[in-house]
Amino acid sequence: MNKFIYILYISLFSLGYSNQTIGLVTKTKGKVEYQKFSEKKFTSNIYKGLGLYGDDRIRTGENGFSIYRYLDDASSIKILKNSDVRIEGRIKSRSIVKNVEINNGILNFNIDNQADEYFTIVTPTSVATVKGTEFWLICNGPEGDKFLGVEGEVEVKNIESGRVVMLTQDSQVISTGSGTITSQNMTSQDIEQIQNLDQEDGDYDSSDIDTGFDDTIDTQSINSDLDVTTNNENVIRIQLEDSQGNIKEIIVKYK
Repeated sequence: MNKFIYILYISLFSLGYSNQTIGLVTKTKGKVEYQKFSEKKFTSNIYKGLGLYGDDRIRTGENGFSIYRYLDDASSIKILKNSDVRIEGRIKSRSIVKNVEINNGILNFNIDNQADEYFTIVTPTSVATVKGTEFWLICNGPEGDKFLGVEGEVEVKNIESGRVVMLTQDSQVISTGSGTITSQNMTSQDIEQIQNLDQEDGDYDSSDIDTGFDDTIDTQSINSDLDVTTNNENVIRIQLEDSQGNIKEIIVKYK
């Protein structure tokens, strides 16, 4: 995990409203479409710095690629080509209870340690619960899923049979629509597949995830100031407006 400090500063708004900003788009390229929770249609108006609400959707095309990060920690999700993802979550105290619904696609999960709640991933075939880990998911809709473990542990449950297996580092889990679920060590082909998936990230730079902002951000949605301190620590202050016009400020510190 990247060693960056994220401080969620919540004193500017109430946590009682139903639709809350829970994440930010930190990279997008190629064909990527976005559907806000309150809209019926997808739009191509998705950009770096876009605030994401619970129940928003991101959909990528053949050459599409996007990354989004949650506001309360360093957890990030890379969405590769031909993917359809619904982002779910709610703010609880000073953290976000995170859920993702995936209809199909290829995704990389880099999840920071979750203090009180599990990070939950739901596909047509499986339910995965995560405390903190990195892994790949190849979701083929109702046909089944392939999980590839990079580090940490993931509990994977097959919805049809109810069977549960653990995904661990250097292992793979196959969960099918017929109810079978198996776990085994990665083969050389699996390792090569991960390497190929990493290459599909294109010119992705890991620093983009952790800061997530530059001068190209649409200031109509986000206003940010960058201050550089004397101890080589950068500070970004971002103001986000929720669906009801309430404002919150996020302070991101990084080196």
